[in-house]
Amino acid sequence: MRQRVVPPIPQSVQARDDGWLDLHRVASVEVASEDKDYPIESALSAGEGRGWRAAKPGTHTIRLNFDEPQRLRRVWLAFEDTEATRTQDSF
Repeated sequence: MRQRVVPPIPQSVQARDDGWLDLHRVASVEVASEDKDYPIESALSAGEGRGWRAAKPGTHTIRLNFDEPQRLRRVWLAFEDTEATRTQDSF
């Protein structure tokens, strides 16, 4: 597998609206679990949403089903866990 290290994106940088797909218009979404106070729509909308949370712990799936084939150049994912302290080890 090829890999390259890129600099982190500062938290102050927001996604630009230019060129981003309107997911509400072009796709449907499936989730394995969802907390009623943190729906997936909140994570997929532009702006400051509360984000998505699963209703229960474990492995989860989020699947975007596009109505028509799409050419994607970038998929931007951001994960934040404010309830658990985590460390990452490099080997």
